[in-house]
Amino acid sequence: TIDVSYYFIKIMASKTGPATSRSGVPVTPAPATQHRPPSAKKKRLAEDKAESYYRVGLIGSGNLARAIVEGLLASGQIGPSHITASATSETSENLKKMKSFGVTVTCHNRDVIFNSDIIIIAVKPHQVLDVMTEIQAAHTEVHSVSQASTPKNLRPLIVSVAAGITISDMEQKTEISWNMGGSAITGHVPLIRCLPTLGCCVRAGVTVYARGRFCNDSDTTPFVTVFSLIGHCEEVLEKYIDTFVAYGSAVAFMSIAVEALADGGVLAGIPRPMAQRISAHTMISAAKIILEGKKHPGEVKDAVSSPAGTTIHGIQVLERAGFRSALMDALKTAKDRAEQLRQ
Repeated sequence: TIDVSYYFIKIMASKTGPATSRSGVPVTPAPATQHRPPSAKKKRLAEDKAESYYRVGLIGSGNLARAIVEGLLASGQIGPSHITASATSETSENLKKMKSFGVTVTCHNRDVIFNSDIIIIAVKPHQVLDVMTEIQAAHTEVHSVSQASTPKNLRPLIVSVAAGITISDMEQKTEISWNMGGSAITGHVPLIRCLPTLGCCVRAGVTVYARGRFCNDSDTTPFVTVFSLIGHCEEVLEKYIDTFVAYGSAVAFMSIAVEALADGGVLAGIPRPMAQRISAHTMISAAKIILEGKKHPGEVKDAVSSPAGTTIHGIQVLERAGFRSALMDALKTAKDRAEQLRQ
């Protein structure tokens, strides 16, 4: 048995698909110079830019998968022809919704496996290991880089967005052996476990991730590049992942806060559409002051609270109602539930 390096696998993979750089980025030849009107030329340049990115595949086409696709397409960096998504049935409503984005859709996971540099597993937690086995089997059947049904990337990056399934659970399924010319070539495909939020659909997602043992910096680069297109991306220790599941739930908590502020505006006589719009922008404003202004939330609160003013009186009502404690308890309860689902 011959243990091969990352670069040897990438060289062999490049023989079956577009050429790749050492970082794994598919290299697209520069388009021939043509005389077009400025508007058409500008459009073509944008298309060329999108088509030179990684091939992204999604196994599963549910809400989160569609949010990721919607955000990637909105970025203008990845074109529809570079995205493939699968679902359990051709008549699946999820697949129909995914097809509306103009991406390639299929009811065969193998189509995703064979045409992707990054394979995002976006199925229910109890289905993850079965999908990992399917990926492992598809690659093990490769006997020659010249055979017709060969993956375009023999060392794709596997990304799981499922809650509760650990890296150690999944890495039992990442070892792959190829029988090339009578010699067994073995290795592990790289794995990343992450948790994106639905804000990905408007390129305002929050994605925390942890890498597996066989995932090096070169493997991580494609992931960070792609997921940074759809929001904030940050590496964490895996032991914190289930806690961050609760922050996915916090999108709902914040939405309730916006809705409640809008209700208060309506109570005060403001038309609902206006109250909702202003409430949402106020939430964005607070977040920008904290993030871009590098302010502690307490500093923001104190800066707005003048002596005996309207803000401090409103804060007193929130404290009496247990607003702060309610958010803390909600986050802790969501985290505990994530741990229960893992058992």
